[in-house]
Amino acid sequence: MMPRLNAPAWIGRVFLLALLCLITATPAWSAKIPSDNEQEILIRTTLMTFNDANLTGNYAVLRAKASREFQDQLTLDDIAKAFKKFRDLAVNIESIVADEIASYEDATIDKSGILSLVGAFKDDEKRVRYKLSFVQNKGHWKLLAIDVKYKE
Repeated sequence: MMPRLNAPAWIGRVFLLALLCLITATPAWSAKIPSDNEQEILIRTTLMTFNDANLTGNYAVLRAKASREFQDQLTLDDIAKAFKKFRDLAVNIESIVADEIASYEDATIDKSGILSLVGAFKDDEKRVRYKLSFVQNKGHWKLLAIDVKYKE
């Protein structure tokens, strides 16, 4: 027979469990927009990983660094097909590392906790526009969606 808990002990345990759940959960409403420096790091590292994947034809690292949601939806073949044009044209955007970023929109986090970063890199030879979406996985921003436009 199970021991019977008195009301104060039972209520205390439920409260402790609820408090533990609140502390360990990372709800969308608790996410904060990253600082300008953190946004710049997210943009540059994501686009350089994207560039390396296109130059090598190996999308394993891009996929591995992305969110669980991205990984669940897209296979390596799906990603390779999506960026075939970049590979076929041998587009190399590595010059963006030192270029200035021009944000088209302020960073936002929607009701679902999705961070959107939209902007462009500019240099004398080419223009790279991007729209990147990130979600938090285990407290870190991870790629959810990527849209890159390249114009010579």
